[in-house]
Amino acid sequence: MNRHVTSLPIANHLKSKLIKNGVESINELKNLKPTDLIKDFGISKNEVFEIYETLDLYQASKPISVYDLLQIEQKLEFICTFSPAFDKLLGGGVPIGKITELCGAAGAGKTQVCMQLCVNVQIPETFGGRNAKAIFIDTEGSFTSNRIIEIVKSTQNLLVDRFNLTNREELIKHNFTVEKVLQNIYYYRCSDHVQLLACFNNVKVLIEKQPSIKLVIIDSLAYPFRFVDFKDSNLLTMKTNILNNMMTIAYQLITKFNLAILITNQMTTRITRDSVSNVSSSNLVPALGETWAHSANLRILLSWRNSKRQACVCKSSYLPDMSCFYKITERGIEDESDNLEDYDKEKQFYDGAESSKFQIKRKKFDD
Repeated sequence: MNRHVTSLPIANHLKSKLIKNGVESINELKNLKPTDLIKDFGISKNEVFEIYETLDLYQASKPISVYDLLQIEQKLEFICTFSPAFDKLLGGGVPIGKITELCGAAGAGKTQVCMQLCVNVQIPETFGGRNAKAIFIDTEGSFTSNRIIEIVKSTQNLLVDRFNLTNREELIKHNFTVEKVLQNIYYYRCSDHVQLLACFNNVKVLIEKQPSIKLVIIDSLAYPFRFVDFKDSNLLTMKTNILNNMMTIAYQLITKFNLAILITNQMTTRITRDSVSNVSSSNLVPALGETWAHSANLRILLSWRNSKRQACVCKSSYLPDMSCFYKITERGIEDESDNLEDYDKEKQFYDGAESSKFQIKRKKFDD
């Protein structure tokens, strides 16, 4: 339905300018360029930005039928981790079109997973990848180019083996080289919450210019707030506003550009007191509070159990509560077990072919 511009929640004087210049419907407004509004309508750049921001939100809020929603969910695409157990836990890999949160203490492997995904999202479509680019927002300084190079070389070897290639020449033909992978990762370094918010706004502009970007990583979201005194109510309000602002942008990005956003979060100690016994106890919980806990579509907890790395589904509207073991080697993310049964499951998962293209899709394994 083509609605009138007066239905948009923008300033009345902007509505008047639009109508005065013959723009009465939202479809007519969508067909105009921002420069037209500035030059011909006498609308300022900031006001034009406000109009198009509102228009984006209006587009995102249009209702769809539950049937259409089901079709979208069934066509959900993923970025694989190369650990069949981890991918099964995620429903097929890190989902495109959703926000995923990885929680865990230092050393749990959050950054390693992030760097692996920066490489895997670039795998050519012929070999089951997305042939896309990535953005890495680093707040801790944990990102290393040398580690990316190691992962790329290992991934090349894995693809040569999996697809029975004679050598790496076939990968080079598809531009899956160390140099190209490094060029396709846009790296930002942020040291505090002010820089982080400014950076995330810049990311939105970059993605509009580079729609081939299909993965945005923030590692980590909690780190820039580590020195903020949340006993100060004003600072607490500021943190909440920044997080809300970032999530608004994040949901606009996944809706408009169909990409994956992966956010890592640290753990913090929560002290609770039993009202009956008056005994205090402490436990580790994800940082940033209860309000933030409901922001991501999917929350995964990374931890250690019996000297093994474990991933658990903490929150998801579409995945069952389950866990898996994985390991981090010089080759990247792998299953903890190396037996032939796991290898057969892995091969089955990545070998599905449609026409001449290999597409990674959601697949169930036999227990």
